[in-house]
Amino acid sequence: MATQLTKLQDRAAAVAAMLDDLSKVEERTAEQTAEMERLAGEADGLEKELAREHAIAEKITALRGKVAATAKPVEVAAVPAAAPAAVERATSGRGRHFRSSSDAEACGRWIRGFVLGRAEDRAWYERHVESRALSPNDNNKGGVFIPDTFASTVIRLVESFGAYPAQANNLQMASDTLYIPRRTSGNTAYHTGANAETTQTDMGTDNVMLSSKEVRVGTRVPNQLIDDSAVDLAGLVAEEFALAIAQRIDEDGFIGTGASLYGGIRGIQWKFENETLTAGINDSSQSAVTALTVDDFLATVAKAPTYATQSPTCGWYCTPQMHALAMQSLALGGNGVAANEIVDGVRRPTFLGWPVFFNNVMRKSASAGQCVALFGDMKRSSHFALRRQVAVRASTDRYIEFDQTYFQATVSYDAVTSDVGDASNAGPVVALIL
Repeated sequence: MATQLTKLQDRAAAVAAMLDDLSKVEERTAEQTAEMERLAGEADGLEKELAREHAIAEKITALRGKVAATAKPVEVAAVPAAAPAAVERATSGRGRHFRSSSDAEACGRWIRGFVLGRAEDRAWYERHVESRALSPNDNNKGGVFIPDTFASTVIRLVESFGAYPAQANNLQMASDTLYIPRRTSGNTAYHTGANAETTQTDMGTDNVMLSSKEVRVGTRVPNQLIDDSAVDLAGLVAEEFALAIAQRIDEDGFIGTGASLYGGIRGIQWKFENETLTAGINDSSQSAVTALTVDDFLATVAKAPTYATQSPTCGWYCTPQMHALAMQSLALGGNGVAANEIVDGVRRPTFLGWPVFFNNVMRKSASAGQCVALFGDMKRSSHFALRRQVAVRASTDRYIEFDQTYFQATVSYDAVTSDVGDASNAGPVVALIL
């Protein structure tokens, strides 16, 4: 259900669009003039209501911040010397994903104590970890949710495994819908004679809309396995959930086709392969990736506008496989390559002077008409907006007849590629295709 703020934003966008259409009419009728006056009055009211709703939202955020600031932090005590085996388990295997062995041990104990109801583990957790009031609606307070140390581990791993959120323009959504203003055209300057009237022009703008979409990942685990090694299990679940979420985000942002599998999202690679973006595409006409030349890549750079190539976040976007086949082979074949680059490699890959940003979902090989690599500044072309951080919960009820525990992670976000140019003008990102 849409919030009041969302409804107001949607109506404000609609009123703005109608006013914009009427403002472009050179000779307006009386009815059109009256409609403009009515819409202008409604716009004034919407501005006041939006300001009030935003003020309320800011007040809620400020109050929550003060509550969080006054709350005592969760402190995990060191594992007692009497339990060296527990420490060893925490620092081995999957427990390595947690920030410390204490965090891993605490999560394992919490799962056994509060999910499976093991009295000994629950008593250990209550002795060594400060417990807050349980709440089913706050991921930081327990309830049916895994402790914050577990959720934060999944979040950190998602950021480590995924590429799209870091490479795109990263935003935070305060409601289910976020509008980003976008410049579509600019003013025009004219030579003007003395005492002549200045020709007035208007800057064109519109909005890019992001609408949150929920993603879930779930699995069930035998309770016997939790009893045997809850710490290693916690690390395994955290890693697998993070990999699944990061994969979903990257696929949506880079290769999404607009189908339900991708939540209706169309990725940036898909756009270059399926939409008429002629101005930003360099068609190499080569028969294979290994046949590409340095000139093919330079011609791709030449397609990009200056504001993109001069950006500090400009670079190449491709898979490691494409980098090895198409870029690294050309670089190592050059006479000027340094010996240490051949022997040791380069920690931050670069090509033609720009960094190479990797992902694992774009083309790993290509045929005619398919994308080899993207070049430019994705922070100007693509947006990733997070509505709700990763939350992880567990339940013993769903599969009680199998003596299994169900784990589920949810996250809410949207990914939009809003500016990649068209048939006449290249956008901030361009593409090299076979």
